[in-house]
Amino acid sequence: MEQRISSYFIGLSFLLLFVFCSADSIQAQSKENQKIVVDTTAKVPWYGGTYVGIDLFGLGAKAFGGDFLSSEVSIRVNLKNMIYPALELGYGSTDTWSDNGIHYKSSAPYVRLGADFNTMFKKGDVSHVYVGLRYATSSMKYDVYTEPVDDPLWGDALTNPLLIDNIWGGDIPYDHRGQKATMHWFEIVGGIQAKIYRNFYMGWSMRLKYRISSSPDIYADPWYVPGFGQYDSSKIGITYSLIYKLPF
Repeated sequence: MEQRISSYFIGLSFLLLFVFCSADSIQAQSKENQKIVVDTTAKVPWYGGTYVGIDLFGLGAKAFGGDFLSSEVSIRVNLKNMIYPALELGYGSTDTWSDNGIHYKSSAPYVRLGADFNTMFKKGDVSHVYVGLRYATSSMKYDVYTEPVDDPLWGDALTNPLLIDNIWGGDIPYDHRGQKATMHWFEIVGGIQAKIYRNFYMGWSMRLKYRISSSPDIYADPWYVPGFGQYDSSKIGITYSLIYKLPF
């Protein structure tokens, strides 16, 4: 389900990028025969505004049946319409079961820090396409355990699942709660920020995430890492944000 949702939003992002670029091209052609006067004395101010955004993709993915719930707030500062230092603070959680009956539960904050480059800086900051980098980290506690189930025939409690001890034989309990882990990763970011009304914008981004280091507990890896996704060496992520430009 998570992959289908991600594929849908990736396709939507590329469609919106195509529409945005096409509209910009049409506007440029309409002005082709007009005489353009460039004021070479004008200077772009060093500070161009601060943007605060709220990501809605994590909430939407959970609403459509995903295993993760996450949301984040982003702050981007416009410097010379070219460089946008960015800070992203979020919180993610999961409470789910694996196919073999193992219960995984975790919740923790995460932080990302980096900067974006506006590829359309010569056209101002109203709407633009950008690329960027992020360093990210999350420290979490997580529970991995099984719970007994009732026998529908005899009413007794049964071990769920039957984890077999390959050395001594028989089934063994699996209950490891309060484990701790820390993970560091970096992200390659590509996105769009488009103005919709006055100081309000919409933003889409696609992120290629690569694990730098991790320190899982001795009994089990963290199945889910807030801000990263399912535990792995690399992942693809998406954000969809509503953004407001502060009036100062």
